[in-house]
Amino acid sequence: MIRLIVPDEEYLKSYKEAFDEYVENGVTTYSFTDVFSHDVLEKFDRYRDERDLPPDRVGADVYWLVDDERSYFIGEIAVRHRLNDALAKRGGHIGYGIRYSEWNRGYGTKMLALALEKVKGKHISPVLITCDDGNTASARVIEKNGFTLCDIIPVSTDAGTVLTRRYWKDIL
Repeated sequence: MIRLIVPDEEYLKSYKEAFDEYVENGVTTYSFTDVFSHDVLEKFDRYRDERDLPPDRVGADVYWLVDDERSYFIGEIAVRHRLNDALAKRGGHIGYGIRYSEWNRGYGTKMLALALEKVKGKHISPVLITCDDGNTASARVIEKNGFTLCDIIPVSTDAGTVLTRRYWKDIL
């Protein structure tokens, strides 16, 4: 069964494999936590509880999309509790990534739909989600889940200026 779960040690080996896939394929649109440098489960607990976070970070609930039959990690989605100035421009309330070997199989659309059910329980509305303007796959996932494109804005990053698509959706 494919479902959204709170990160669990049972899927940690598969999460590590997904991290390696991102590194091997140069994926930079989303970053899984470096499992070789961090205790991933402890980090996610700190974000959920909003405890000992860096000053520029906000609390978030992180979920994993998994396939129970294979004990297999498919993707990760973070639901941020609120926006700060930076997230209001780029990042939004929700950030997600699908392991590289599972791209273009509909998992992003499914995972976002499942996460929106979690958002309802958090009473976050409206919800902002963003993607780089050139990331057409992510734009499709977002639009399939009923988000409306608000604008495309330039955002300064360490790598230069990036055009960012900002989408909103009323949840409640």
